[in-house]
Amino acid sequence: MDIAIVTGAETPLGLRLIERLIRLGCRVHGIGNNFSNVTFADPNFIAHAIDVSDLEAISRTTSEILEKEQALHILIHAIDVTPGAPFENLPVGNLEAVLKIGLLGPVMLTRLALPNLLRFRGQLINIIPANKGGHPASAVNALIEGGLREMNTALFDQARDAGLRVTNLILRQNLETDPEASPEKLSQTRIDPEHVARTVEHLLNENDPNVPNEITLYPRISAAAEVPLPESPLPLDPYNAIILPPTEYCPPEEPKIPTKAKDQIERTIPYTDEEMEDRIAAAIEDFDAHPERYEQERKSRKQNRPRSQESRPKEPRSQEAHSPEQTGSEEGGSKRRRGRRRGGRNRNRDREGNETARHGNDERGASTETPKQADQAASVANPPSSDDASAKASRNRRRRSGNKPENESASTSDTPQTKPVKPEAATSPDAPKPRAKPKAAPKKKAVTKKATKKATKKAPTKKAVKKAVKKVAKKKAVKKVVKKTEE
Repeated sequence: MDIAIVTGAETPLGLRLIERLIRLGCRVHGIGNNFSNVTFADPNFIAHAIDVSDLEAISRTTSEILEKEQALHILIHAIDVTPGAPFENLPVGNLEAVLKIGLLGPVMLTRLALPNLLRFRGQLINIIPANKGGHPASAVNALIEGGLREMNTALFDQARDAGLRVTNLILRQNLETDPEASPEKLSQTRIDPEHVARTVEHLLNENDPNVPNEITLYPRISAAAEVPLPESPLPLDPYNAIILPPTEYCPPEEPKIPTKAKDQIERTIPYTDEEMEDRIAAAIEDFDAHPERYEQERKSRKQNRPRSQESRPKEPRSQEAHSPEQTGSEEGGSKRRRGRRRGGRNRNRDREGNETARHGNDERGASTETPKQADQAASVANPPSSDDASAKASRNRRRRSGNKPENESASTSDTPQTKPVKPEAATSPDAPKPRAKPKAAPKKKAVTKKATKKATKKAPTKKAVKKAVKKVAKKKAVKKVVKKTEE
């Protein structure tokens, strides 16, 4: 239960406030001069009749209330004091009594109750009557109003941060009254204590997040008003009433604007530009990571090429007669040069090998082609004789044994220098067998690892040599049979 102190409890305004506080569940201590005419009684109402102009009595009574309750939540000053004479005619004793009741008493009581109000985060309300009905405000009223307002304004910011709510409620009555006015008009030309109590109840609402600093109440109408205001508002003028149009007169909905359907664009490329770029980049990375895989595919594609294309003779560039060996070597050299250009490797070595193939064979008569390609080209241009076959077999044996002449070792070096050899005349089956040149002792020359590797790659396999030997043997047998039959 909250504890409240109300000053000016014997006045009609003080009694209305006490009734409202008790209804809200508070125990109220009323301080006033004389309670002989008060007929209100309640267990939660405790009256303290003291001389309000005596400051010692006010301090003693306040200390007793705080010592008994040990708490204080609400303090309301509702003292209504107005001097009965102008300021220049007011006796000094009356002026002192008015200042003690209206100003010094509330200031002393606020000072004694402020620690408890801050501790329990209570509320301080100062109800300041600026004047009585029909009397203008005097200098004494201005002094009381100004002192209480400035004190509460100084306490407002500090008390608000601590949780204490401080509000000034100022009452300003009309300067003139009409004694012959009807009760309805009289109630609207003055401030009713019940309305003030209702405003105080609204200020005591703890759920209100805002704190008003000052509220000023005026009568509803002035004394010069001829008639009172009606209790209920006037009915609405039918001519000025707002009438909504009926639904049948509403404008119809506009038809929708036809829009063209989206064009279906068929892409010839099943991938977007970004996907194509990603695929190309992935293919380049794969080629850089595994070049041997693509080299094997190129070789297999070249081997699977139809023989008609490989053995098809090219037309001579000039009208001069060329021997079948030269034409075969030119075909093989051009093909090899094309393949090397596509692969992009050993261009200089291929170019020099092709030049030697055009001018003729080297001292050993070995071409730069592989044994399989050389056999195919020679078989197409000129059927091999027994002497040629034996020469080829001897060359193959020398390759397997590793004895290479100077020209061959020089050709496998990094910077080969081959001398052009004059093309020999085309060998016919009736021509005499040329004498074999004596083998020259191979010079001891440091061969790099790269050259040895290339030479080993060029060396024919055992299967190719066996096939060539078998072919030569068969041809010899056929020739012997033909000669026997002719004889």
